[in-house]
Amino acid sequence: MESEKREVTEQIDATVTILVDNTVMELIPGSESIERISSPERSFIAEHGFSVLIETEENKILIDTGATGIALEHNLSLLGLALDDIDVTFLSHGHSDHTGGIHKVKGRIIAHPDTFHKRFIETRDGGMVDLSAPEGDFESQFIEMHREPVKLAKGVFTTGEIQRIHEWEELKVFKISRNGKIENDRVLDDQGVIINTKKGLVVIAGCSHSGIVNTIEQAIRIAGISDVYCVIGGFHLIGPGEDKIDRTIDEFKRLKVKKVVPLHCTGFEAIKRMSMSLSQEFEYGTAGCRMEF
Repeated sequence: MESEKREVTEQIDATVTILVDNTVMELIPGSESIERISSPERSFIAEHGFSVLIETEENKILIDTGATGIALEHNLSLLGLALDDIDVTFLSHGHSDHTGGIHKVKGRIIAHPDTFHKRFIETRDGGMVDLSAPEGDFESQFIEMHREPVKLAKGVFTTGEIQRIHEWEELKVFKISRNGKIENDRVLDDQGVIINTKKGLVVIAGCSHSGIVNTIEQAIRIAGISDVYCVIGGFHLIGPGEDKIDRTIDEFKRLKVKKVVPLHCTGFEAIKRMSMSLSQEFEYGTAGCRMEF
């Protein structure tokens, strides 16, 4: 673990491209932080899902695969890339909008032991919606199961299972099937990715079922670095999470996060309020956006 600690503290240059998100936006200006590479000449596809590409000097790392794999393959092709070019794929958790394209992925895949269990969300009327990942092909794919942090590349690590210090962040609406029985699911497989860049830590979260504040604090503990430059991803402040928006914003301020890029499941209300309350930190990201670190 000490050797991993030394490696994660090594600063690297990285490019992060939002491959799959619920929205895509063209013909509006970028910013000093975000380049909008989707255009009428090469239009990215949006879908209810999430996927991010990390490129370092030596490696290409895929986080999640979107809901279908269709947007993933199309949008990668607009970058002049194919799934054969990916060195390692990391699944942030086992819900279908993050794993739906797993059948198209080749090479090394990092996941949590809970990823391929049957998963559900309980609706307000007592119904159950299936959120299960497609079954992993353990014969033809190189799928590794890990609960602990994993090195994905030099300076790029997963958080491992995230400590749930801030209990107010958890949503108790998910279910999991174990041994034929449906039980409450704390989504323990929910993990993030840490990149140690020259600007500070970049933390990427798929859906933040463990809580985005818990995720950031886990990244700080793993890296041994408190300087958080940018947080990117789904913060899951939609629906039953909306009452947590202002508290989450206050926590971002306390942690002195310099850039906030809310995506996917963050929700319109949370994105709106972050854009107003974190006017210097907020960046409007969608599929087809690229950030250099």
